[in-house]
Amino acid sequence: MVDGKWINCPHCDAPCLEREPQPGHVLICGRCDSTVMVPLGKRTLQPPLALSITGLFLLLLANTEPILTFDVVGRYQSDYMITGVIELCRQGYFPIALLVCFAAIIAPAIYLSAVFYLTFATVFRVKLPGLLNVIRLGKVVSPWNLIPVYSIATVVSVVKLRMLGEVHWESGARFILGVAVMSILCHQVSDKEVALKRLEEMGLEIKP
Repeated sequence: MVDGKWINCPHCDAPCLEREPQPGHVLICGRCDSTVMVPLGKRTLQPPLALSITGLFLLLLANTEPILTFDVVGRYQSDYMITGVIELCRQGYFPIALLVCFAAIIAPAIYLSAVFYLTFATVFRVKLPGLLNVIRLGKVVSPWNLIPVYSIATVVSVVKLRMLGEVHWESGARFILGVAVMSILCHQVSDKEVALKRLEEMGLEIKP
């Protein structure tokens, strides 16, 4: 009987015995010949740390700067991210207002904060409290981070408003686009295996 942890191939789901590959080697699935594991080496989580810090800073600016200004039939107004939520509440669409507020403002803030908290702990080897809860929270909130969808919806709304009057983009729109890009890049460059390995090296046993 072989002792060790068994993992599934990400391509064909075949069971493979987990073991750390040596430098220059990779763990290959015996069924489909796909790469299952590569050496972690000295790979770090510095990229997602930098991206999360940038994303949080841009998110702050996106919520404090106007997104657009428009002049429709003599009505001049500057819109912020929270303006749409307030207007939905005024019209009685409370569930939709809550959903927009959570998906466009709260969820991105929680997700980027969770990435920052975890990557800061692993990069600087600091045993911060509640890391397990932060990992779980980030995993739950990640699918609800819909700031990229919000940015697309903003563009669509501007196209429709221009049929009624004059609309101008403001600095907040660029910050929203920046948050969307940072969120997508964070998701792409974050490596769960590297994070778990670094936490194990710090003496923290955290299950994925």
